Amino acid sequence: MSVVIATHNRPAALRQALRSVVAQTLQDWEVLVIGDCCRPDTAAVISEFNDDRIGYIDLPVNFGEQSGPNNIGLARARGRFVALLNHDDLWFPDHLAAMTGWIDATGADVVIALGAIIQPTRMKGDPLKTLIYGMGKNGLYDPVVTAGYGSAQMVRRASLGRLGPWRPASECSCESSQDWLFRAWRKGAVIATMPHLSVLSIFSGQRSGSYVEDTAMEQEELIDGMRMPDDLRVKILAAAEVPARLKRSSYLKRRLWAAVGIHPRSIEFRRKYGRGAFVPRLREIRGLPPMPERDPGVDSLLAIYRSRGERKDPAG
Repeated sequence: MSVVIATHNRPAALRQALRSVVAQTLQDWEVLVIGDCCRPDTAAVISEFNDDRIGYIDLPVNFGEQSGPNNIGLARARGRFVALLNHDDLWFPDHLAAMTGWIDATGADVVIALGAIIQPTRMKGDPLKTLIYGMGKNGLYDPVVTAGYGSAQMVRRASLGRLGPWRPASECSCESSQDWLFRAWRKGAVIATMPHLSVLSIFSGQRSGSYVEDTAMEQEELIDGMRMPDDLRVKILAAAEVPARLKRSSYLKRRLWAAVGIHPRSIEFRRKYGRGAFVPRLREIRGLPPMPERDPGVDSLLAIYRSRGERKDPAG
């Protein structure tokens, strides 16, 4: 079993994500942490675990979003199955055991777990609000109703050559994770949905300045709650907002879009964000600088290397 974690300069959150992997009931795993040109404190967090099963590769130039690091992790994975985990998300302790059992039982190429998006609160003490995702139709992925974010995905490694890599966000008409699932479905992949809540998503794009301060208080509280996993599941499901049911005519229209290769999420997504605006908007909310150049020139590389030197030796 291989686990791929893309990360960029959120060591406190990464620490909690790794804690959720180390606490898995299934212990036969390797973790590939792929740093998107990270500060030294990311490597320091990984060293804290002193676990030979956790490997770290830091990219020399910042890709700017998770598709690049994820593809490198997928290419280097050695396990029969590969699971993705975003660095600010968490798994319940039985996630890997349940997912490997489900993918074996169904014979699927890909399995999507049930997940909960933890909505940000305005003030301490505000009631918990969640959104549930990963629901299928008759146990299978449906491009109209199924959202399967990265941390909820597990893929059979033998299927990766046929299904292909993640596309860069700039080439996608919706989130990269949703784009990959949709293209896999179009290629004939069997994508099963697992009706068991095992993923918690704490989206940084919903939390202003999430990359500015090195904190992970929400993750720490949720990790503590996983000592009694079913109690936490009850709490999260009780706080869940029930998604509105589509009218049959609306569902059939979106299925038609999917049949001709248009992701049902893409029209609403483009209306909300505009072409190429999604990731830049997320970076602004997170407190990150604008997207880096995909192929930086000499001047850009010179600026990168100078800034690294200043970080290593601030006194000059």
